[in-house]
Amino acid sequence: MQGKAIAPLLILPVIWGGYYVALNASVAHMSLFSVGIVIRFVTMIFLTIIILAKKQFGTLKDIRYVWPRLLLIGTLGFLLDATAFLGLTLCPAGIGTVLLKSDILFVNLISVVVYKYHFSKKDWLYTLVMLAGVVLVLGIDFGNMKLGGAGNLFFLLSALFVSINAFVIKSVQHDKRNPVSDNVVAYYNNFITMIYFTIFASFTGQIGQLQKLGENHYVTVALLLGSVGQTLVYIVYYNNLRKYEVWLVKVFLLLMPIVVTFLSYFLFGETMKLSQLVGMVVVLGGAAGIIVEQGKAKVKPAKAKVE
Repeated sequence: MQGKAIAPLLILPVIWGGYYVALNASVAHMSLFSVGIVIRFVTMIFLTIIILAKKQFGTLKDIRYVWPRLLLIGTLGFLLDATAFLGLTLCPAGIGTVLLKSDILFVNLISVVVYKYHFSKKDWLYTLVMLAGVVLVLGIDFGNMKLGGAGNLFFLLSALFVSINAFVIKSVQHDKRNPVSDNVVAYYNNFITMIYFTIFASFTGQIGQLQKLGENHYVTVALLLGSVGQTLVYIVYYNNLRKYEVWLVKVFLLLMPIVVTFLSYFLFGETMKLSQLVGMVVVLGGAAGIIVEQGKAKVKPAKAKVE
């Protein structure tokens, strides 16, 4: 894979990692549902500006054939956030964070079973190597880890929802009857998810926290950065899903814990252990292996044509 081709895949975990840090900073002071409403609302403003600037606003109504899947994308977008949050409330984040990264395995299985995609042995090996590196980067203590419990089930459900949603998004982008632009998919996903957050925040009584907006400068900045991050995630993530196989996009997202670890170290003064540095090397080594394999896979067909 060439530099220009790989750049969007490498930028995505940086953007998503920054978004994750801003989200965690916001959730520390407000409920997930309240944070979800604010970030989605501001993101909707950003997306509206982008769509107007590109003169795509009229395309928002041209969703014939694909609107049920757009509704599904927004529903899954809410469910993957809600189930991850429920998991965090029921058990420690350690095993949960690892289980959330199992989405790469769900994606691979869906690719093989549903789309009949063939992975080489090295593809599987490097993916598992990266997962092992992620565990080291996250500093998981297996000695104090509890594998059972409903919390872990919610984490697995969240990973499954993330995986399914990626394929649904890609199917809408490449629909034969009415392919939809990335910005339109993002707009509906964001809007539908915001509606769900509003309903549940109202039902749980957490929507009252919105009255406190602006009182805490730190939270305000975190919410704004989270909104910018969410907007960029939509743009870059959807662009990657359009151009690359879902599994390859998910593999590069395994780099995200490295970004989060560095940001936490520099911004919040969190300690960094030697095992985490080793894990980073392992993750980067696995990613390098996959890049080389993908380069070989693209060269082989070209050679065959020459011969």
